[in-house]
Amino acid sequence: MDWLGTLFLYLHIGTVIIAFGPTIAFPFISAKAAQEPMHGNFALRVSDFIGSRVVGPVAIFVFLTGVGLIVTRGYNPLEQLWLAVAIVLFPITFAYANLVQSPAVRKMIAMTSQPPPPAPAGEAPAGPPPEFVALSTKAARRHVHDGDALHHPGPDDREAVLS
Repeated sequence: MDWLGTLFLYLHIGTVIIAFGPTIAFPFISAKAAQEPMHGNFALRVSDFIGSRVVGPVAIFVFLTGVGLIVTRGYNPLEQLWLAVAIVLFPITFAYANLVQSPAVRKMIAMTSQPPPPAPAGEAPAGPPPEFVALSTKAARRHVHDGDALHHPGPDDREAVLS
């Protein structure tokens, strides 16, 4: 049965890399959106797509392979603090990411799907609406279930994304 423990170890490491590796690109996507505001909605949609189609589903396999690793290797979460902490934090952060942050990002996508109204002649364009600022702040509380913290455009990026 030792081979099964090794299999789960490799599967666990592999799923972690597949699930959370792409999140390294999120800060770069966000930075480009800040530099090129006309592409802010696209940056939000790309980040949401990767998060919902890769990170979220594969994160479930990370959890399952972790359980397989615990069972096959005989780890006791009551004796190993790091394992107990991981078991508690994973579902909390996974739920927060999916129940709070993802809906906030989707609302931001909806808000930026149409261009803002033009500014009156001789006036500077208005800043983002308060609702967008609030959503941006909520989304900036990064997805922590991935260990690397998913980055959706946050408070520093809000003007660029909305414009």
